[in-house]
Amino acid sequence: MLTQPQCQLQIKALSLLGRLGLTNARPVRLRRLNPYRLDFILFLKPLLSPILIVSICFSAFASFAEEQSWPQNAFSVRDENSALGGHDENYTNGISMALTRKGKGPLGWVWDLAGSGDGERFSTYELTQLMFSPRDLTLSNPDPTDHPYAGLLYLGITTHLQRENSLNSLKLIAGLAGPDAFAGDVQKFVHRIEGYNDPQGWAYQIKNEPVVNLFYEYRYKQALTSPDSDLGIELIPMGGAFLGNYLIQAETDAQCRIGYHLPKDFGTTVLRGSGYLPFPQEDKVRHAWGIYAFAGGGASLVARNLVLDGNTFAHSRSVEKRPFLPAAEAGASLWTRRFQATLSYVFWGREYYGQQIRENYLSGLLSCFF
Repeated sequence: MLTQPQCQLQIKALSLLGRLGLTNARPVRLRRLNPYRLDFILFLKPLLSPILIVSICFSAFASFAEEQSWPQNAFSVRDENSALGGHDENYTNGISMALTRKGKGPLGWVWDLAGSGDGERFSTYELTQLMFSPRDLTLSNPDPTDHPYAGLLYLGITTHLQRENSLNSLKLIAGLAGPDAFAGDVQKFVHRIEGYNDPQGWAYQIKNEPVVNLFYEYRYKQALTSPDSDLGIELIPMGGAFLGNYLIQAETDAQCRIGYHLPKDFGTTVLRGSGYLPFPQEDKVRHAWGIYAFAGGGASLVARNLVLDGNTFAHSRSVEKRPFLPAAEAGASLWTRRFQATLSYVFWGREYYGQQIRENYLSGLLSCFF
């Protein structure tokens, strides 16, 4: 049985709801109802419906955003610089920006043609400039036995076919080598900003030449720990090949990574490779962030390299390249559901006979997912 205060409270509540039109109950007259409180409630009445609608819409949007929260695109910038590696020669600098999208893209049909269309597809669109220079930048007539001045500027389109434990990537690049790649202008501009002397030998760079190249790579991922473990170890062997007037070579590599909450992707790469890889997807990610360290190594068999062999049809500076090129890389990566930052140090072997030091450089990648 309700007490008298409880009865009075229930009557007040029913009366108030009736005045607001929220129940079919008729208002009950109360002797001690404060008229100022009633006026305030009646003043709020016309605001309740919009507030209720906005609340419902916000709740629905939040629920929709939660369902659609995982990004479908990634914008990335990458810089590779030998000066940060302790010198400014050979492969001097590489800078690039790219957009990676989930979906078939303009080259995705090749997987259907190959009869292997099952799996997730990604497409990457990139703009990249590569810069090469000799050891002594003060010579107006560079040493003919040193690395020729060279620049490449190209657009790249890559299609990726990703399965649970494998990744196929096919990349097409088209651009220019030579003065129209503006590598000399960029190097002079950067040197002036940083207070260094202008490089003097860009007049002897390789001549203008259109560049068209294909690159294919296959990666396989083998987990060495339980997928339910927070601490993970993975081995990622890979193999690929270049075909075109820029590069003709075959390569093999392997990467091992260990870390906390490994992302469900396929490791890292460099500009003179795939350049960019697909980003993790929601249905394959159990954590919101992670960090890992990685190291790897491999080798390439080189049949042609435009920036060492010189122009295909015109006479230009050149050096005698080495057919066998070893390489190694070590670094770390931090990732979340919205960005990824990767920093690595790349150890590149001697690419041509007479090269005095190995070609080491620092590589940095920043990706934002949306």
